[in-house]
Amino acid sequence: MGSTFLGGVHLYTVYFKGQMKKILKKIKISSIDEEDKTFIYTFPVKIDELCESIRKVSLINPVILFEHNGKHKIISGLKRVLAVKSLSFDAIDAFVYKSGSISELEAFLASIYDNITVRSLNIIEKSNILNKLKEYHNLKDEEIIKDFMPVIGLERSKKLLYGHFALSKFDNNLKEHIVKRDIPIKTLSLLASVSDEKLSLISGIVIKLNPGTNKIKELVRLVDEIIEKNVISVEKFRLDLGVDGVLKNDKLTLSQKWEKIISSLRERRFPMWSKIEKNLLRNVSSLGLPKNMYLKYPPYLEGDRFKIEAEFSTTDELKTLGRKLIDISKTKELSEIVKLI
Repeated sequence: MGSTFLGGVHLYTVYFKGQMKKILKKIKISSIDEEDKTFIYTFPVKIDELCESIRKVSLINPVILFEHNGKHKIISGLKRVLAVKSLSFDAIDAFVYKSGSISELEAFLASIYDNITVRSLNIIEKSNILNKLKEYHNLKDEEIIKDFMPVIGLERSKKLLYGHFALSKFDNNLKEHIVKRDIPIKTLSLLASVSDEKLSLISGIVIKLNPGTNKIKELVRLVDEIIEKNVISVEKFRLDLGVDGVLKNDKLTLSQKWEKIISSLRERRFPMWSKIEKNLLRNVSSLGLPKNMYLKYPPYLEGDRFKIEAEFSTTDELKTLGRKLIDISKTKELSEIVKLI
């Protein structure tokens, strides 16, 4: 049993038992079944730039096809096929595997190799590959982890595998956002853990406002806890919160929209917090902290420790800050703040 060194790992050719004979020929576009996605995992499928390239220099690289029952399935080159079709080409150069010369799994692997030698796969494409190996080709998890995850640039990890499996539940709008913003798998696993109904609400906010990882975590937690605690439907919650109105308000910046939504969520999750926060902020303001000194408190006062942070560049500046700390420790406002936890 031989092996091929690819992407830093040895992939044993045990999967390639056929002769793997392919023939270069002209294939009529009408004979290509572009709807068949047996070997397709590319995402997103956009062809505008490719069409422009083909107009200028024609098509350089042949596609790879799988001959089956008088038609041709696309192994590699979906975007090229769609592009030349949109440009009214009658035929396309293609390497064709004849039926019986290669198995569907071998053809799928050929598709993967054809892509990873010229470009990096995004996280959705990796998810699509792993899901196809599991659901369509019926490979065991251990086999996928050992032989295939390293090939597409992933660590051999069951947790990571399941994380990629879960991405299949996302709709295309969210998937495009994920690819565009390169959201990490840990955050995506958190999104995948919520129900489909909650995800429809959360993903709409994420796509429109593009919050960072920590903000997404807070959003998921608040939505989940509020809906579960109040036993309210997602649709009613969306209407009560006025999410759609905020997202469509062109007078607000993205950050203002985020703050408006997240503040409403915090008030609903912690109804007493908004009243406490107003007193807290008023007392903090009254302390008269210098611009280079900051008082930090635990979120929603769910901890029992405050923190003072200060910046200085000279010893005299540090001494001044020290004296200011002593003065602050004697104030009524600080006593009121400390009583809150």
